[in-house]
Amino acid sequence: MNRNMKIYIKNKSKFALIGHGYHLNTLFDELILNKFPKPIIITHLKKYHKRDIREAKGIANLYKSVIELEKKTKVYYLKTLDSKSALSILSKNKVDYIFCCSGRFIFKDNIINQYKNKIFNIHGTMLPEEKGGGTYTYRIFNKKKFCAATIHLIDKGIDTGDVLLASKKEKVNGEILPKNFLIKTNKIYTKLIKLFIKKIINHKRFILKKQNPSKGFYLPRFYTDVSGAINWNWSGENINLFIKGCSTPYSGAFCFVKFNVKDIKVKILNSKFVKTKDFIHPWFSGKIINEDDINIRVLTSSGQLIINKKDIVFEKNYNLKKLEGKTFYNTHNFLLNSVNHAPNIFKFKL
Repeated sequence: MNRNMKIYIKNKSKFALIGHGYHLNTLFDELILNKFPKPIIITHLKKYHKRDIREAKGIANLYKSVIELEKKTKVYYLKTLDSKSALSILSKNKVDYIFCCSGRFIFKDNIINQYKNKIFNIHGTMLPEEKGGGTYTYRIFNKKKFCAATIHLIDKGIDTGDVLLASKKEKVNGEILPKNFLIKTNKIYTKLIKLFIKKIINHKRFILKKQNPSKGFYLPRFYTDVSGAINWNWSGENINLFIKGCSTPYSGAFCFVKFNVKDIKVKILNSKFVKTKDFIHPWFSGKIINEDDINIRVLTSSGQLIINKKDIVFEKNYNLKKLEGKTFYNTHNFLLNSVNHAPNIFKFKL
């Protein structure tokens, strides 16, 4: 494929939307609004959607569930998808194009060949920067406050296909928390999807732009339940960034505290770092030195973390009435898993 290749997408063609999330529902609505044939949905098991709904509860403009589309179109909830069954579903529904939105499926060669230059993906970065998953979390770790999105072709690599459309980088307002990145990215998704549909209905061409692999990098999907273990040997600033990067709608960074000889798991959803030089020896790290009705103060090697008690969640509904004097910690095994990352819990194949 040469650098200046141009493609046209047939007007009123039928799409299969694969994945989940706000942007999938937005694309579905835009296709219907512009009188395209009703797209079908292929997505992962319903229990994972219910988890996403639960974690996004109370956050406006963050998450729309595929479950909401069940009364409007065919929705296929699949644990795994081999290439034969995938082609059967696509063929039976007379699908012309495939569009992925946060899809957790890996496309095999025969589907890529069958739908050559007809499989698109919308990715929440400006490629080739930030290929892979965990985008917002990794940005927060690095103190980056921008959002962007790209629509590109799917090829045999991960987020490496030619680019059709790309947004500009836009600054995130407010605190650097994943929910604020997601809300901003959803707005960018909407603008990019509307432009994508407008170009189709106006018979405009897409000029494909090849990605420069030397300008990008890849990082794997970040699973907070396993990789979110706080390392109290880090500096206070880095612990603070880690806690924020694992915050809502993700499950939260975690550690443990002793209670009646038991190790009680604690999830921390937000914090504030204050630099001090009062306690510099690493022995103090994780020690809770102060508690009032609203906050606790936790020592690190470079300062203190101020944590609102509302941002602390104990496992099994434990309610520790007094934390002052206790110590937050993590075991070697949890820290090792956090470094190595968890295996992909969605073992889907397409």
